[in-house]
Formats: sequence, C-alpha cells, structure tokens
Amino acid sequence: MDRILLHDIKLTVYLGVPVAERSRTQEVFLDASLGFDISPAGRTDDFHDTIDYAAVLRTIHRVVVARPYCLVESMVECIAAAILAEFPAAEVQLRLRKPAALKAEGVGYAGVEIVRRRDG
Repeated sequence: MDRILLHDIKLTVYLGVPVAERSRTQEVFLDASLGFDISPAGRTDDFHDTIDYAAVLRTIHRVVVARPYCLVESMVECIAAAILAEFPAAEVQLRLRKPAALKAEGVGYAGVEIVRRRDG
C-alpha cells in the first residue's frame, strides 16, 4: 500500500494524567502515515487525485486543541478517527511522542503507535 507521510508534527497540547500537568501546555510530536493509493495522482499530476496534506494537518490540529486529554492513547484514537472520517485513506498509522514524560528518568520520550483501518 502506498503511504502519505507527515513526520515530526510539533503540537502544543494540554495532556497528562495529573490535573497540574494538563493545566499547562507541552509539546508532543506526531508522525502520521496514511495508506492511500497515490498511483492516480502519479499518473495525472492532479491535486484532486490525492489527499490534501495541509487539510490533514488542519484536522490534526483541530482535534488536539478541541479539549485537554489525559492519555496519549485517547488523543491518537481521536486523531485517527477524524482522519478516517474526513479523508479517503484506507488506514492511518500514528506515532505520538511525549518527550517530557519520564525525562527525569533518562527516557528520550514515551509514546504510543497505532494503526487503524477503515475496515475495522
């Protein structure tokens, strides 16, 4: 399957289990990979035959600012659902990295990675 890639999307979000952590913004980083047949766009060179990358980015931003999230798991599920609802991708793979989590313990980042398919 072909892939449309958006990597290292910097997001400023309200995220965390303790209320104090959710009360201030922090940066997280998202990688998005959308499974989509890009061969028609490759043949036609027509923007209408592919997925608008900027529109996907706007959707991601809209979802993450819609509300504070306790869990990265919840945030990526909401992002994946919105992308599959709004774009003709067959699947979406997301990796969300939270650098502040476990930083004091020497961990570069904590995060999650999911794959969600249109067919379930």
